[in-house]
Amino acid sequence: MSKRSHQRVGIPSISIFVFLCLAACQQPTTVQRSPLSPPFSPSIEVGDTLYLSGQVGLNAKTKELAVGIEAETKVTMKNLQRELQAKGYSFADVVATHVWMTDLNEIVKMSKVYRSFLEDNKLPTRTTVEISKLAVGASVEIAMVAVRGQKKYIYPEGTIPGGAPFSPGVLVGDRLFLSGQAGVIPGTLKLVEGNFRAHVIQTLKNIKTVLKAAEMDFSNIVSTEVFMTSEEQFSSMNEVYVSMVPDPKPARIPILVSAIPLGSPVEITMVASRKVKRASIPEAMGKSSAYSRGLKVGNTMHISGVFSSKETIGEGVTDCLERVKRICQSGGFSENEIVEARVYLESLNDYDDMNLAYRKYFPDAPPTRATMEVPDLPGTNKIGMAFVAVKPTQ
Repeated sequence: MSKRSHQRVGIPSISIFVFLCLAACQQPTTVQRSPLSPPFSPSIEVGDTLYLSGQVGLNAKTKELAVGIEAETKVTMKNLQRELQAKGYSFADVVATHVWMTDLNEIVKMSKVYRSFLEDNKLPTRTTVEISKLAVGASVEIAMVAVRGQKKYIYPEGTIPGGAPFSPGVLVGDRLFLSGQAGVIPGTLKLVEGNFRAHVIQTLKNIKTVLKAAEMDFSNIVSTEVFMTSEEQFSSMNEVYVSMVPDPKPARIPILVSAIPLGSPVEITMVASRKVKRASIPEAMGKSSAYSRGLKVGNTMHISGVFSSKETIGEGVTDCLERVKRICQSGGFSENEIVEARVYLESLNDYDDMNLAYRKYFPDAPPTRATMEVPDLPGTNKIGMAFVAVKPTQ
């Protein structure tokens, strides 16, 4: 396992970092990145936080894909477990999980296997959506974030711990990870009646309830993912969102998906922090009323989604990553400090060409990554990306 050490001037962290005090001096924390094979690292550790790439049900030895959603999920979870254990973590340390499926009709079977690896009193948050395709023909891909240290599992009044295969929120130090929420009427599995606007309002109300239970509010939100089943819904979502989430706005990415649990037209996932937020706006990029290009919180930079409609996917990757590079630099970060990437493609036929262009920006120890084909991208875009960068502290 290769290790990379960075000695940089630190900023107050939103994590509970482990400081190794030696007799004469204080050593900087170590960023541990797994060896390069494809253009992403299986995991990246910064301080007490481990970011894990999306895993699928490929057998680690034979490289064969398991057959059937239950077998796929089991192998996927074992692959994640192996990576966790290699870095000294366990599933009890996992605080946030993203699950992408190609058929939500299989969610009950997937959840049963997924939950069998977890403790009922230590369930991470979870966001689950259906997309079009995954690499190697997989039916499910799962990415995780794990954090060492004490955790508080947030269950608003009226919710039953262990009643679902996830916790509504997990609080670790100053950070709160929230599960994806939809416009469900509290205490039921029924969606609110009404138009799309009503669904967004109820979704944000449900998120507000989780925030309140953690003694936070929308002013603490630092990152948002909005999943919708139709591009026509965007303006309604944006209007409600902007009215309820104060400045400085969180980093944000809107993504079109094939389906959302319970048949909801929207699902929203957030991360919150009690640390001071500062928006980063590169010159000539302009300010958005709906999101911050980059939002700096302690030693972390959350970067909003970037999209490109360039003619070739290689040009699109360059277009996106040049902007991301500028966003990072405006907040005092470098692209080498990016630890987590999400890549959304209009077509997985572009996967190999995307990787070729992507690798040029991350030739050594690239970020963790999850990549998928979605049913559509906003406008005429062919690719969308979102990132998280973390600066090691001293």
